[in-house]
Amino acid sequence: MTSTADEFSKLNITADSDSIPPNLHKNLSHLSSQQVELAKVLIEMGQTHLFQHWAEPGVDDDEKRAFFDQIAKLNSSYPGGLAAYINTARKLLADSKAGKNPYDGFTPSVPSGEVLKYGDDNFVQFEEAGIKDARKAAFVLVAGGLGERLGYNGIKVALPRETTTGTCFLQHYIESILALQEANLEVKT
Repeated sequence: MTSTADEFSKLNITADSDSIPPNLHKNLSHLSSQQVELAKVLIEMGQTHLFQHWAEPGVDDDEKRAFFDQIAKLNSSYPGGLAAYINTARKLLADSKAGKNPYDGFTPSVPSGEVLKYGDDNFVQFEEAGIKDARKAAFVLVAGGLGERLGYNGIKVALPRETTTGTCFLQHYIESILALQEANLEVKT
């Protein structure tokens, strides 16, 4: 069985290295090899401050494990991992500080399209085409978290869409999809 110091050694970081924050150094024996590797990435990317207030070994170990679980998830979910994320963040912050506008050279414009009047032949034709093609569509609801800023204690999609019936956004969304599904079935028969 290899020790955590051996793991750091394999990663070209020595356990007595000045680059290892003291509070991380004290906790080395409690880290898995994957956690050691993630710690190395964070150290190399100048993120040693993340370990500055770590508790002694045996104290808040569940929180330390949760920290590394989150770091592992971030590392695996961002293209290029944490190093790429940190480098991108640094570049974007530097560009912002320098006043660079990523949209320089672009001119906003209103897209061209159809202007439909409810009930006319053109409207009905497009509606029928949309109903037929809806069976090939996927519907995604991006949930925006809690509605605390809005003075609401629940999730935002549970907010009332309007005050007459009190129907929430989620219910309206689901009812709209079901109505579209039913209309699609009627068109097919």
